[in-house]
Amino acid sequence: MENLDTCLAKVEEVMRLFARRLRKTFVPDQGRIPAKAKAGVPRNAALPLSAAVGGAPFYFLRALGESNKKTVSEVAAELGVTLAAVTVLANKLVRSQLVVRYRDQRDRRVVWLELTPRAREVLVCAEAARKEMFRRYFSGFSLEEIRTLDRIMNTVLEKLQEEE
Repeated sequence: MENLDTCLAKVEEVMRLFARRLRKTFVPDQGRIPAKAKAGVPRNAALPLSAAVGGAPFYFLRALGESNKKTVSEVAAELGVTLAAVTVLANKLVRSQLVVRYRDQRDRRVVWLELTPRAREVLVCAEAARKEMFRRYFSGFSLEEIRTLDRIMNTVLEKLQEEE
């Protein structure tokens, strides 16, 4: 069990540093995504462009990018989070002009979320940056090490999918 605890700590640290490195290398202009934020209210501020490369914003944008549009409920179910969590992040992404939100014409209770063209560009860049970062740090492994890692990830993935 001690070895598993040590392994967990290392996996978490690798993920943290990987995300941190992505944020540092992703944004060429070091800017922010334009937004109409309320003055003096930090939580209403636009998201830094680098936020789209890792963590919740990336997975949110990627979930929306897989189809033309999704409801708030669909995004929450896919990400395994609450409706409130989706709403909070959707608000930031709407202010950052990465997502548009609108109500269904037939059922006003249904709220649709859709990526903007700018978000699609950001998502393509974010995915490319993630792939490049992965290649940079894993390209030195031997073919056997890569196969071992692939087998381990497949086993973990299968177990997670069985529980879904």
